[in-house]
Amino acid sequence: MRYKLEPKTFVRIVPFVIMIMLVTFLATAAPARAMRCGKDLVSAGDHKYEVLATCGDPVIREDIGIDHKQVGEYRIIEEWLYVIERYGKRQMYRLRFDGDGILRDIEWLGERK
Repeated sequence: MRYKLEPKTFVRIVPFVIMIMLVTFLATAAPARAMRCGKDLVSAGDHKYEVLATCGDPVIREDIGIDHKQVGEYRIIEEWLYVIERYGKRQMYRLRFDGDGILRDIEWLGERK
């Protein structure tokens, strides 16, 4: 038995399907702008000492580069990894700090059970 779609039904379904596809794409393609630690948020622009006070120590700290400000002056660029337990799943985030210790990038790496 074949179902026949009425034109009215088709007109109602298409925008709904497009909306679902758009929401799914935006949810998966967008980088993280903030990270929740308990009841608080950290976001790009925060200093690394604020992140430490809010979230505690990261699982991994790694020096990934050097920022040359002036001749003879350099600052270390750091990357931190946090694993945060929420809703029974582990959320993994990579935070990248510039040479001044300012949080520049938060990348959500996924979740694990």
